[in-house]
Amino acid sequence: MALLEVTEVSKEFGGLTANQDISFNLDQGEVLGLIGPNGAGKTTLFNCIAGHFPVTRGRIVFDGRDITPLKAFDVARLGLARTFQIFQASGDLRVAENVMVGAFLRTGSRRQARAKAEAWLDFLEIAETGSYMLSELPVARQKRVALATALATEPKLLLLDEVAAGLNRAEIEGMVTLLQRIHTEKGIALLLTEHVLEMVMALSHRVIVLESGRKIAEGEPQAVVKDPEVIRAYLGDHFVKRAGEAGHA
Repeated sequence: MALLEVTEVSKEFGGLTANQDISFNLDQGEVLGLIGPNGAGKTTLFNCIAGHFPVTRGRIVFDGRDITPLKAFDVARLGLARTFQIFQASGDLRVAENVMVGAFLRTGSRRQARAKAEAWLDFLEIAETGSYMLSELPVARQKRVALATALATEPKLLLLDEVAAGLNRAEIEGMVTLLQRIHTEKGIALLLTEHVLEMVMALSHRVIVLESGRKIAEGEPQAVVKDPEVIRAYLGDHFVKRAGEAGHA
């Protein structure tokens, strides 16, 4: 059963078309990767799905409800959360208090919010950071705090916007393990956009590729990365020609 249905969604900014007639479904319990070169429209599409941008045309249905006209806070209440490329935490709150902000979506109790924040920090293996200011943490741990804040809203679907940006290889491997646990142990569906293709390949059941605001490919990860149009979008026509010549050699 489809948890998320995106149907012919377009987003225009004046004369610029950032997304053009994009359609796809994400099923219950699925991990879907969204990739594409810089400027392909990935973050814009995330913003449309999460209610931060109104769509110009098209329809978005989440968990059986049309969320196309809804604002971000209403979408979040329905169970769709997201992270951002840059985590905008409150500068005068400590880590646990930042995570509590997410928890307050479901409860007005400070005690319950703190308990939930501490539970997620523990699950993400950063329990000891609760009393720190976010600025005191390295980037890898800041990313986990952002995850904890989103997870504290109790989402059914989590949109992950470049959670591996700025991480080294060991930290990326740790993030992959965490996301697999979130998916399998908590039953949360994931939609991730990422430039680290190894991470997308390791996590995703299916992959969608955008270029210049259009969907150019969709399918299983290993098939998609061999698609000539995908190779062209990332590496250029000369690479496609060279790969074709090598295949006929």
